[in-house]
Amino acid sequence: MRLISFNNNLGFDRIIVIPAKHFGNSVERNKARRRAKEIFRNYEKRISSEEPMEDEGRDYALVLYPGKVSTFSLLESGFLELLDRSRRK
Repeated sequence: MRLISFNNNLGFDRIIVIPAKHFGNSVERNKARRRAKEIFRNYEKRISSEEPMEDEGRDYALVLYPGKVSTFSLLESGFLELLDRSRRK
């Protein structure tokens, strides 16, 4: 799993989830995409309640690799760790 982030100057955050080329069939890719977006929505709610919103938003690109994310809890822990790390920069 890899997270790339950029400032977007829109005032809100956006995310795109990109499964790598050989990430299972379409059902598995879409399931991973939906899970990652739900984790991101929950993370956004938690962050907005903890700290004031910054003027600039961020664009996030999450790249998922096959075999690295097998359960929801593994995806959640890895993704949240990457998001926390990117916000500290």
